[in-house]
Amino acid sequence: MKKFLWFPMISLVFLSIAVSGCLKDECEAEHFYVKYDPVFILPANLRTTIQLEPVKQIEQPGKIYVYGQYLFVNEYEEGIHVFDNENPSNPVALGFLPIPGNIDMAVRNNLLYADSYVDLVTFRLDNPAKPEMVSRLENVFPHMGFDANRGFLVKYEPSEVVERISCSQATGDQVWLEGGLWVRKDVAVLSGSGNSVPGNTTGIGGSTARFTLGREHLYTVSETDLKVFDLKVPEKPNLANTVHIGWGIETIYPYDDKLFIGSRNGMFIYDTKDPLNPRQLANFAHANACDPVVVEGNYAYITLRDGTKCESFTNQLEVVDVTNILKPNLLKTYPMHHPIGLSIVNGILFICEDDEGLKVFDASDWDKIDQRLLDHEKGLTTFDVIALEKEKVAIVTGKEGIYQYDFTNPKDLKLLSKIKIETK
Repeated sequence: MKKFLWFPMISLVFLSIAVSGCLKDECEAEHFYVKYDPVFILPANLRTTIQLEPVKQIEQPGKIYVYGQYLFVNEYEEGIHVFDNENPSNPVALGFLPIPGNIDMAVRNNLLYADSYVDLVTFRLDNPAKPEMVSRLENVFPHMGFDANRGFLVKYEPSEVVERISCSQATGDQVWLEGGLWVRKDVAVLSGSGNSVPGNTTGIGGSTARFTLGREHLYTVSETDLKVFDLKVPEKPNLANTVHIGWGIETIYPYDDKLFIGSRNGMFIYDTKDPLNPRQLANFAHANACDPVVVEGNYAYITLRDGTKCESFTNQLEVVDVTNILKPNLLKTYPMHHPIGLSIVNGILFICEDDEGLKVFDASDWDKIDQRLLDHEKGLTTFDVIALEKEKVAIVTGKEGIYQYDFTNPKDLKLLSKIKIETK
C-alpha cells in the first residue's frame, strides 16, 4: 500500500517556473519540481573498521579542530582530513579518515571522538599519521528514520523533475511524498545542514561546534538535547545522561565549568560542577536567529544572522554581561553584515562575515567595538575561525580554502597559508 504524506513548505524560496500552453480547446501545464530521493545506509555498511586513506582534496569543508600541532578538517558527512600544522606557513596533509556521516569531532589525550550518523566512534592518535579506531558506541545520536530492509535514512538527494499535466488537474503548490519528496521549485526546501602530541591535552574547536570536552566528559548537542558521555574509560565512551534543552539547539562552547549553548532563540548556560548532571543556570533570550557564542572573562559575544535555516532577518553582534551568571544582561547590539563564526583572544575579536571576509576588532571596551575595527581581510567568504593565543595564528574556514593568518599585529594580519578547496 503506497503512503502519501504532505511535505511542509519551508524556508528558502526558489524561482517558480510554470509554462502553460493552449492549443484549440486543450491546455497543458508544465511544472518544474525538485525531487528529494531518500538515501539509506545499511548498518553493516556504516559499521566497518575505519582506517586512514591517502590524501584527498577538500570539497565541502565543515568544522575544524586544532590539537597540538595537528589540524583536523571535516569533509561534510564524509570524514576528516588530517594535517600536520607544525608550520602554519606550510601545513602538510597526512591523509583522510573516511567516517560516514561525520560532522563534529573533539580530541583529548590522544583520542579523537567523532560522530558517524547515529554512532560515536573513537580513534587513538598516538601517531596521528596512523589513527587507530578503538571503539564504536552505537545508536546514541538522532536519525531521520529506519527501514528494516534499507537501514538508516540519512539524507535526501535533490534532482529536478518536469511534470506535464492538464490545466484542469493543476493543484497549485500541493506536494506529495511517494518514496521521495516532490517539491515545487517555488516552494522552500531546507537542506541538511548543508600534534608530537602532548600526553594530557584537550583540543580547540570552533564557535560552530556541537562537540566539546570538559571535566573528563564529552558533551554533545543535537537539535533538542545535551548528551553527556562518561570518559572514565577514555577509549570506550559511555552515554551517561541526556538532558532535554529545547528546540533549535546549534552550538556548544565551554568556559571554566560552564557550558554556553547557542540556539535559534537564545543562549543557555549550564553548570557542570556535577559533570554527569549539567544544571541550567540561565536562559538569555534573543530574536529567532542562528547564534554561535564565545566567552571571555565576564562577557559573552553572540552573532545572530538571517537566512533560510535561521528563519530571521537579523544580522548583529550582541555583547552580554555574564558577571552574574544567573542573570545574563545584554549590554549592546552592533549591526553586522552576515556574521557567522567568531573567536576571541585577549580582547581581540575575530568575526567571520560571510562574503565580506574576516573582521578583527578590539573588544577591550564593549561599548566601542564598532569604533575599533583593527583589520578587515576582504575578497573571501568566511564561515568560522579559531584564534590560537600562544601561536598568534587564526585559522579560518572559507568557501575557497582554509586560511591561516599571523595576528602578532592584529592591525595587520599576515596570510601564512591557504589550503585550497576543490569546488564541485
